[in-house]
Amino acid sequence: MPATLKIRPIVQQTVWIAKWVHNHGEDMTIHTTEAGARKQLAAWARETLDDWSSDPHDEWDKEHAKLDDEGLVKAWPQITGEAESLYIEDHLLYSADAWAK
Repeated sequence: MPATLKIRPIVQQTVWIAKWVHNHGEDMTIHTTEAGARKQLAAWARETLDDWSSDPHDEWDKEHAKLDDEGLVKAWPQITGEAESLYIEDHLLYSADAWAK
């Protein structure tokens, strides 16, 4: 018989998964806070922004470098020509006590 979720109050926590989908696959990290996951997205974008820059003297590229973290992540599909995406998923993490025998 498959395990079923208990009806009583259970120990659970929300975790946030930061995902970066790119042409080499997908990177994923799991975080205890949404803020931590958002920082990861921004770090990935900042680390690879130069790879998407056509010309470091180009005004368009300079404007992207000036974006705050939220703006950079939001603009990422445009920056990469829709080749990559950065996003967060939230999931519930249950303790082993959450499942009936």
